[in-house]
Amino acid sequence: MMTRTLILALSLTAVAVPAAAHAEDKSAAVRIDDLNLSRATDRDRLDTRLKSAARAVCSTGARGTAENSRRAACISAALAQAEPRTKRAIARAQDGTQLALLMIGAPRR
Repeated sequence: MMTRTLILALSLTAVAVPAAAHAEDKSAAVRIDDLNLSRATDRDRLDTRLKSAARAVCSTGARGTAENSRRAACISAALAQAEPRTKRAIARAQDGTQLALLMIGAPRR
């Protein structure tokens, strides 16, 4: 079976992000072309990469209790929205299609 490489843009919309917190849209590319998503260890690596990217796009550099709550909600929302698309990427890998890239982002509101 021939493996095809595709680029999938996975856009995650973070909720409850104050407009002042993001002067511009934030996004991060998550490389997956080096992962075999049909293997559990590589799926774990993808999960780690997605969490890291969500933390990066949801971080404003601000501190405090309110900011910690906002950041946690942003990360949770981004990862929840990624779940169905991540499952599709895994299913495609099991069918022999290797995806190259996932994008995770927190657009300004």
